[in-house]
Amino acid sequence: MTQEDSGDRLAQIEARLARLEEALAAMGEVRSSVQTHGGVEAQASPLPALDASPPATRPTRSRRATRSTPSASTLGATQLLGWSGAMALVLAALYLIRLGLDSGWLTPLRQLLLALLGAGSLIGAGLLLRRHDRQYAAFLPAAGVVVLFASVYAAHLFYGLIGERTALLGIVGVVVLALGLGRLFDSVLYALFAVAGSYLAPLFLPDLRGGIGDLAIYFSAWSLLFGLYALRVRQRAVYLLAMYLALGVFALLFERHLMDEWVGALVFQSVQFVIFLTVAAVFSLRAGQGMSAGELFWHFPALLLFHLLQYDLLERHLPMGAPWVELAAAALVLAVFWGVRARLGAVSTAAATGVSAYLALVLLHALYFELLPDEARPWGGLLLLAALPWGLRAAGAGSSIRWVGPLLLAGALVLLLNFPRLWLNENMAPVWGGTALLCLYPALAYVAYVALRREPGLEAARMLLLGVGHISAMTSAAHLIDTSALVSVAWLALAGLALAGGFLWRDRPLGQSSLLLFLLAGLKIVLFDLAHTAPLLRVLVLLALGVSLYLGGWVYRKLPEAGA
Repeated sequence: MTQEDSGDRLAQIEARLARLEEALAAMGEVRSSVQTHGGVEAQASPLPALDASPPATRPTRSRRATRSTPSASTLGATQLLGWSGAMALVLAALYLIRLGLDSGWLTPLRQLLLALLGAGSLIGAGLLLRRHDRQYAAFLPAAGVVVLFASVYAAHLFYGLIGERTALLGIVGVVVLALGLGRLFDSVLYALFAVAGSYLAPLFLPDLRGGIGDLAIYFSAWSLLFGLYALRVRQRAVYLLAMYLALGVFALLFERHLMDEWVGALVFQSVQFVIFLTVAAVFSLRAGQGMSAGELFWHFPALLLFHLLQYDLLERHLPMGAPWVELAAAALVLAVFWGVRARLGAVSTAAATGVSAYLALVLLHALYFELLPDEARPWGGLLLLAALPWGLRAAGAGSSIRWVGPLLLAGALVLLLNFPRLWLNENMAPVWGGTALLCLYPALAYVAYVALRREPGLEAARMLLLGVGHISAMTSAAHLIDTSALVSVAWLALAGLALAGGFLWRDRPLGQSSLLLFLLAGLKIVLFDLAHTAPLLRVLVLLALGVSLYLGGWVYRKLPEAGA
């Protein structure tokens, strides 16, 4: 190939590359025009998927996406700035009022008019900005609602410009406005402000707390309204805040002004409980699912608050009926839970755990500590020990742990209270059949151990039951047998039975536990029994010790290895 041919070939290649660059540049301009004027992304364009855009165009698209969909950190920052700005406007209004008071030209009426004007301005500004950024514009009307509530309270409490009924109508009007703004801006914040403003009203309006009936009607009306509103907007926070404030504010007013009207207070608490329990159940049915763990975190303290307030009221005025009312409330909760589960077909683990924990608390307090007399409580513990294998087996299955777990904890607490009493034989004289209990407790502990022998994952529980059985049997022998040396013989017999059981059932942990029993019995005989025993009995005890230890060692050598 000559030099001229090579030059021609290079010129042709350069010409082709120039045409290709022009085509690619034209294609990039067409795509950019479609993105800018047609409102369609490049991926939706019918053009071929060629990456002909210059590198400088990529950051532009990324910035546009960032502006249209703010990140979580950006939203948090804007919320903080929005609230700070709204609160700064409220503080500015307060300082303006303070300035007018100090100078003497701002009369009470002028203060209220300025406050109302400021609230109206905040609400109007938010409505004007709503079309541009509804979420951010919602902060201004929210601050305006706060100012309106404060204006109504101030007009009645501090200045006396309006009467009780007018103030109440004003509160109702502000609540309705707040709920309307909440629907308009799609924000639950307004509903929370409305709940707080309405339930706090009796603290500032004395006529509302003049009688238990008026107060109960006032709170119940708001509870129904906010319960229905919570169902409509699908926000549990609305009825939860209403429940906390209804119970808390009413309890505060009752302690201060209405202590003698305890029957009305009991009826009020029960009505509130039914209202909010019904709303919570209907909410789950409409949502098609039970509570989440986070929702349970806020519901369970409300149950505890109701339980504590109602029990405190009954304990002071009707102590005999307090546990029965507790049990009735727990039965109602359980019935509603079963009804929701029947409709949904299944419930969440959090809901089942919360109901089980509430039932365990009520049964432990009302049934065991309140209704069960002291002389019968060890029998209650015995029944729980008999039911323990079923509970542990259900918990080990996994699917039932949400139900069994809290009940197991309550049962374990009952057993912890009864075991020391049994082992020390403390205050057992008035207990019905105390002698029989000394034998039944170790027997049932051993039965529970054997019943769980083949249950996987319950090795720790089995060993605990075995230890409880040994301790109960040894202490029962000490309480039932008068002669110390014969107690040691009983311990040796117990060790022999444990060793034999381990050999026959191929249960190495049971057989190994006999070593500790043999050791304790031998130490007791050598250190305590021989010095205070008659010669013939001393010989018999030593013979029993020697034969037991030798045969025990022989059988122990034949125990199967672990896992055999």
